[in-house]
Amino acid sequence: MSTLLLDQGNTRWKMATVQGLARGEVVAGDNNDLEAFRNALARMGGDCAQVLVSSVAATGIRSRFVDILESSTGCRARRVCSTDTLPGVQAGYRDNAQLGVDRLLAMVAARAEVRGPCCVVDAGTAITVDFVDADGDHLGGFILPGLRSFRDTLLANTAIPRDAQVEEGAEFGRDTATAVDLGARFAVAGLVALVFARRPAQFGEFPPTVCIGGGDTGRLFDLMPSPCLKIPNLVLQGLAVVAAVEGR
Repeated sequence: MSTLLLDQGNTRWKMATVQGLARGEVVAGDNNDLEAFRNALARMGGDCAQVLVSSVAATGIRSRFVDILESSTGCRARRVCSTDTLPGVQAGYRDNAQLGVDRLLAMVAARAEVRGPCCVVDAGTAITVDFVDADGDHLGGFILPGLRSFRDTLLANTAIPRDAQVEEGAEFGRDTATAVDLGARFAVAGLVALVFARRPAQFGEFPPTVCIGGGDTGRLFDLMPSPCLKIPNLVLQGLAVVAAVEGR
């Protein structure tokens, strides 16, 4: 029997079993394509004993997905919330109900890999940056435009061609397209480095480990302060940690 994990964002979803996630077997689709979701469930949801869901989608969309999950698997879906007590991390918002559960689960995944202080960067459509101290207390974080959004917003008000070639491996922008690309990437990495430099006492004796996941990991990883660890599928990994703890 398997445990099924669903990470539902605002527009897209990702799903895996715990066993499949360990092998990198993840399926994904759009929230408006219910047929693709049903087909994925037919392939992987037949012998489920447990279903865990993380969703930041609108209530109606989330409810449709949960209904399909429960009718297809015969299991009641456990929806993880940011107000839950989760392993390894204490949420640090003034009102934890306002914290995206995807961010909290990304921190759970990072803390399962790194026992000391860490910075968790999830680089997707938006980029979230969260800081956790050595005791697992969430210090707070930042939300930035994703690299594509950063670029598109800037280019919308300029005459820069949208298909202009970026110089790969450049340290400085010697053309406008590369300068825009590097500006977005260094803004994210520079934020992390600046927080480390301004608040060293909050992270203890050892430098925090940067844990990064999301679609733009490859464009940010080499710019991040060391040590830096790649964790693919951060939210699914966090769900897997919760499933393991709750299944004991």
